[in-house]
Amino acid sequence: MKKHLTEGELRASLDGELDGSLLTHLEACADCQGQLAELKGTHLRVASRLSFLAPGTEQVPSVRFAWSCFTEKYVKQKETSMLRKWFAFPVVRYGAIAVLALALLMAFPTTRALAGELLNLFRVQQVAVLPIDSTGLEKMTGNEALASQMSELISESTEVTDEPGEPVEVANVDEAKSAAGFNVRLPADQTPSHIYVTDSSAFNLTVDRAKAQAFIEAAGRDDLTLPESVDGAEISVSIPAAVNTAFGTCPDPRTEKPEMQEEDMGKDYADCVVFTQMPSPLVNAPADLDMAQLAQIGLEFSGMSREEAAAFTATVDWTSTLVIPVPRRATSQDVSVDGVTGKLIQRVTDYAPEYALVWVKDGIIYGLSGMGTDTAPAFAIAETLP
Repeated sequence: MKKHLTEGELRASLDGELDGSLLTHLEACADCQGQLAELKGTHLRVASRLSFLAPGTEQVPSVRFAWSCFTEKYVKQKETSMLRKWFAFPVVRYGAIAVLALALLMAFPTTRALAGELLNLFRVQQVAVLPIDSTGLEKMTGNEALASQMSELISESTEVTDEPGEPVEVANVDEAKSAAGFNVRLPADQTPSHIYVTDSSAFNLTVDRAKAQAFIEAAGRDDLTLPESVDGAEISVSIPAAVNTAFGTCPDPRTEKPEMQEEDMGKDYADCVVFTQMPSPLVNAPADLDMAQLAQIGLEFSGMSREEAAAFTATVDWTSTLVIPVPRRATSQDVSVDGVTGKLIQRVTDYAPEYALVWVKDGIIYGLSGMGTDTAPAFAIAETLP
């Protein structure tokens, strides 16, 4: 006999994506219908509570300025620490920079621009890691003509329909559940130092193949050709609210500055563990959009050989996999966590080792990150989740 539907399956029902057999069960099960009604009510309450986060009247940075910020942060500087990335996860917090990064997602799905900042498209069900090769983007540094061409491509192709605000601190897990709109899990035997809720965001993108192809060729890669089928493709992306919970002494995501030195991170936040959780992003895209083909083009553009890109692309289901770019001097391994298989990523830097533990369960993406080589605190949190 079929058990009651999980929260992830009920969310799929709200999205109109529930399988036929499960839909039949839902129609006949009063308990599941009651849970679905409660979930719908939660969504309505969340929308009401977050209405005060609507964008203000302050000026949004220009796309040209966003490109400058992007190159400074991702190409010219050293890799950003994994701890800082988790506090930014899942959304780049500033409007025009978000537009830039999100548009790059569709043009080049796995370039360095996305390292640790954004999720792969479609409903995430599993995790994979990708060694980063940033040589392709490094060649673009300082190219003003290319920056202008990218600015035009972004501004004409992307429309942000729901812009995220700054993270909001809440007092406890119940407030986090109410604000985020999903079942937030926290260990009962540990006391967090802070809990932050990052509100949802959304954008629409219309692909202009001619301009995207021209940009690729201007970057010196006339050997890469986007398929004709992408022209005019309309994609809408909705990124749900996320909850970031800090254990120990951690940076404040509302005030922490990008220019903070790595040596300071390792010294000031040595005991910090950040626990991030959020439902899978949702994407509406044309059924004939070949994500594997676009992914291979992105991998080659970023610096992989054609053979390497093809080999990696063949191992990933691009419609259901969270692809995590792994920085230089990093290792990854499969681990058992929270009853599923996750990825443990560890990296040695010039100042302090870092780690990140990532997994997906019941439609929710979880991540734990911290400084040092001792990952026991992260596993202790994961093993005591309710």
